[in-house]
Amino acid sequence: MNKTQVKLIEAAEHEFAKHGFHGASIRDITARAKANIAAVNYHFGSKETLFIEMIRHRLEPLNTLRIELLDDAVAKAGKRPLKIRRIVDILVRPMVESVVNGPQNRNFMRAMGRGMSEESEFMQQIYKDVLAKVVERFRLEMARSLADLPESVVAICFAYLRSTLSGVMQIRKNNLVLDTSIQFPDADTLVAYISGGIEAIAKDYRTQNK
Repeated sequence: MNKTQVKLIEAAEHEFAKHGFHGASIRDITARAKANIAAVNYHFGSKETLFIEMIRHRLEPLNTLRIELLDDAVAKAGKRPLKIRRIVDILVRPMVESVVNGPQNRNFMRAMGRGMSEESEFMQQIYKDVLAKVVERFRLEMARSLADLPESVVAICFAYLRSTLSGVMQIRKNNLVLDTSIQFPDADTLVAYISGGIEAIAKDYRTQNK
């Protein structure tokens, strides 16, 4: 990615955070980036693609790290499945420490949160292009750790995990807008909350089906 593309992405983060996807204008984005008004179309093709590349720019390095950490944990565990808390920690901690609570990413979190709340059709494309691979990798690892549970129960557990992480982005967005006195939970707290819920669901199912 060249310098102009990075400047456009950084400018887009600010404008999308402030105005939402639909409210942000190409003119304001290029003006903030000190670029020609045609630069977005030249480098990205459209505002939708610019938004997708903004997400990719921030999340692909994070997802690469997640997969590397997961592969390392699986290799060290040998044939033993990972503990649920370990899987959740690998998925959640990098996001919280480098994206959610990283001060340099405040605009990104708000921009992504607003984009998700607007439910634009291309959010499905973002999921497919940027998130699907890492989501499937962690879902399969969770299924291996919960192999004694029906697939439907595992699916519910993973759906709760994904919903919580989506909620994190929404809360972080609203925190920036509505109440800056709210302290967002650290990685340890969020990992405990999510893994505790999944473990409780698993325990309840096992108790009922002895």
